[in-house]
Amino acid sequence: MVIQGLNEGEVYFSGNLNDVVITGINEYVDLSLSVAGIYIMDHERFYPVAGKVVLSDFDKLIGSYFTSADFSALNDFYIGDVRNIYIYCQDKNTTVSRNVTAWYSKSRVLTGVPETGMIYSRYKSINTAVEREEYLPFFADAATILDIGVAHVRNGAEKYTRKSVALGGRTGMLAFRVSPARVAALSGVSVDAILYYDVKVTAGTGGTDKVRYCMDRHYYRNTSNFIYLNNFGLPETIALTGLVEYNPELNGEIASFMQEDMRIEPELLDVKTVNSGYLSMPKYKALTDMVTSADIRVYDTTGQKKIVVTDVDLLHRQNGSEKFSVTVTYRPAERGNMEFERIRNDRKGVFDQTFDYTFN
Repeated sequence: MVIQGLNEGEVYFSGNLNDVVITGINEYVDLSLSVAGIYIMDHERFYPVAGKVVLSDFDKLIGSYFTSADFSALNDFYIGDVRNIYIYCQDKNTTVSRNVTAWYSKSRVLTGVPETGMIYSRYKSINTAVEREEYLPFFADAATILDIGVAHVRNGAEKYTRKSVALGGRTGMLAFRVSPARVAALSGVSVDAILYYDVKVTAGTGGTDKVRYCMDRHYYRNTSNFIYLNNFGLPETIALTGLVEYNPELNGEIASFMQEDMRIEPELLDVKTVNSGYLSMPKYKALTDMVTSADIRVYDTTGQKKIVVTDVDLLHRQNGSEKFSVTVTYRPAERGNMEFERIRNDRKGVFDQTFDYTFN
C-alpha cells in the first residue's frame, strides 16, 4: 500500500496539497487523519475504485483547521500558521503512515515547498507614502538575516544607511512591518528625508531576495488604503489612487400601518466605488488577492474599518505593455456603521472677538 502526494517528514504549503491518492489496497482501507492532533477522520473505511482511494481537494479538507493573523491591532511581526498532519492507513495485510508539516496558503504556490530566504510578495518594487502601512512576507530559518538599506538626503548629500534587524528567533512564514514610519524609527533617518529603502532577506545558505520601496510624494486627490489577509493568512496592504465615487444606499422595508406607510429599520450604507488608477501587473495580481480575501479593511491614521467588496470590474484591454485600471465597489461589513461626532467650538485663538473690529 502506497500513499501518494505526501512524503514523510516534508514541509508543504497547504494550498499545494491537492489530491492524496492511496494505491495498492488489499480489499479495503481504514483511514485516520489528524491535523494538529485533531482527528478529521478516525478509522473511516473506504473501498477502492479502479484500485485506489482518492482524497480530493485535500487542501480544502484541512483548510478550516488553520488560523489567520489578527491584525485589528497592528504589530511589527506576524507568524503564519503551521500544522502537523498525520495520516494512517490500514488494509487487511499492511499499514502505512505519513507525518508532514504544512504552512497555510490559500492557493497553490509555484515555488512548491517553502524556501528559506524567499520573499513571498508579488512585488519587486512598491511605491509607498508616509502614512501607509507595509508588510513584507518571507520564509525564515534560524540563520536568516533581514537587512534594511535606506537611501536618504543629509545636508544636501545623498547617503545610504544600512540596518540589520533581529528576528528574535522567529522562523517560518513571517510578515515584517516595513512602513516608512517603522523604517525611519529603525534606521534613525527622518521619514521626510527618505528617497527609497531596500528590504533584503538573506538565507543561511547565502541566497538573497529583495524588495525596494520607493517614496511616492505625488499629491493624489483620492487615496484609498486597504489592508487584507494575503495568500498566507498574513496582513498585506494595497493603495488605490484613482477617483472615489460615493453611492449611498438606503436599506429597510416599507410597511403600511394604520393607513400610513413607514420605513422599518432604515439604514444608510456608505457604498463606495474606487478606481484603481493605472496598475502594473504585480499590483493587479495583488488586487485580485485582496478582493478574494476573507478579511479586508480600509485604514487611515484614525484606525481601521472592516469592509465587504460587493463588486469588482476587472474588464480591461491591454495592448503590449500598456497599463490598465479596474474598479472596486465596497460597503461597511459591520451593522450600525453610522457615526456621530462633534468637536466643541470653544477653542480660543490668538485674537479675541474684538479683532475684526479693531484691526485696521
